[in-house]
Amino acid sequence: MKKSILNRIIYLFTGIVAGYQIIHGMDNYSDLTTTLYTISFGILLLASLLLLLMGFEIMENDYIAVVVSLIPMSLSLGIVFDKLEHAGVYATLIFISFVIAASLRFFAKGKVASLSIGVLHFISGAVVCFIPIILFLTNKAGFQILFISLGGIIIGTGEMLLGALKAGKTIIKKEKVVELFPTILLFTTISFVIGLA
Repeated sequence: MKKSILNRIIYLFTGIVAGYQIIHGMDNYSDLTTTLYTISFGILLLASLLLLLMGFEIMENDYIAVVVSLIPMSLSLGIVFDKLEHAGVYATLIFISFVIAASLRFFAKGKVASLSIGVLHFISGAVVCFIPIILFLTNKAGFQILFISLGGIIIGTGEMLLGALKAGKTIIKKEKVVELFPTILLFTTISFVIGLA
């Protein structure tokens, strides 16, 4: 089996897992939290289908980069609104960050554009990674929530590799990143689903 075919199968399975979460995995949450999680998994589903049909090059599109940034953003907002008080402060911060990042992505060029999205991913990714750990350590959530942190770490690694490629730094060759990315996306999605179950 060629690697490209295997990657397409992995993207398809990732889309199925994300779709399952949208349909069956939101019963225990408020309407707002359900909406935020649905946005996150909906974009994961859409991204998986686009990667399946159009290939890895789609990730270089500016519009796709902005839309994909909504995955950690909406997921982090869902966690904050579901688990923490004073969620409005974080929501305001992340919304302003998104508007700035999206604007710079379209109107700035080079490293500034990439950095703007990177900062947004860092803020929302930090929430996704560390808030579940804090909740577990303070006995406000069970062990299962740590899978959300695991998913954040996995996708964060993928984002770091993608960022290095766009910056022209070769931590790993592009061909290897393309080969690894489907598996990274799949395990991220599975981890999020387990963590939110």
